[in-house]
Amino acid sequence: MQILYTSKHYAGKMHDKTILEEESKTEKLSDTRKILVDLAFLGIGNEYNNVHMPVKKPKGKELTARQKEKNKKLSRTRVKIENAFAGVKRLRVVVYTSRAKRECFINMIFLIACGIWNFYLYAK
Repeated sequence: MQILYTSKHYAGKMHDKTILEEESKTEKLSDTRKILVDLAFLGIGNEYNNVHMPVKKPKGKELTARQKEKNKKLSRTRVKIENAFAGVKRLRVVVYTSRAKRECFINMIFLIACGIWNFYLYAK
């Protein structure tokens, strides 16, 4: 799966939904592309129409067969996305804490790693 967008670097342990809210202040997500998220983004469906999220199991109840099938389809796609993240992290400089002083260098390192991953997919 090709990487089309990356957010800027955020230091420390920041929640994904917080990063999305911070980024969406300056730039809204596309209304034409399908947005696949996991349950960490619960509540984002209220803001966007094109969000595809697994259905959470209700407390003390079971999911219907249709909901389970939908979750299975979404998880198949999410696995490909997680594999793309792993592919980017093969460039070890992305995994470890950077000692670069300028934020633009840290962002550039990650963009280069994503570009190498996209090139790897293209060259296959």
